[in-house]
Amino acid sequence: MGRRPKYSRAGIEAAARAVIADRGVQGATISAIAAELGAPSGSIYHRYRSRELLLAALWLGVVEQFQDGLRAELERDDLLEAAIGTALFMSRWVREHLNEAQLLLLHHRKDFVTDDWPDEVMARASKLEPQLNAALRRFCRRRYGNVRKSNLQRVRFALLDVPYGAVKPYVQRKQQPPALIDELLRDTVIAVLGP
Repeated sequence: MGRRPKYSRAGIEAAARAVIADRGVQGATISAIAAELGAPSGSIYHRYRSRELLLAALWLGVVEQFQDGLRAELERDDLLEAAIGTALFMSRWVREHLNEAQLLLLHHRKDFVTDDWPDEVMARASKLEPQLNAALRRFCRRRYGNVRKSNLQRVRFALLDVPYGAVKPYVQRKQQPPALIDELLRDTVIAVLGP
């Protein structure tokens, strides 16, 4: 039976998130991540063949976690609860995952995932946008009975664009959004999508 590894993927990725939150993606070198973790660099290379693969795994894990929660809110049976829950999900998630929020909201996919990565990484990344779009289209059909462009724009505006715009300034300042943001998001959903 092999020896249990001292430094797990979860621990390495947590250290990488902390470094990125503090120094940005460019500052997330293997040596900086190793120092944050208190591990030798070789422990990271034992788990990830390269810095790029570590960053890809990190970004994909955060986006998948976020989108899973967002899609679960969209799928609620009650349409108003689904709409409000989806709009509030971003502010609540930011409060609970500030480092991850900085990674998700202040950086782009191209900062983490490039076209020359292994197929399994690209396969995971290529599913993200279609999955979210499909969930938004299903909600739009449930709410309006169709997926007209104008209706889908309303849904995106109320459930994604406004929450993103509301929380981003706080994420940039490394602050949690105040509770008032939730009240304003709820009011916006009701105003745009109706009761």
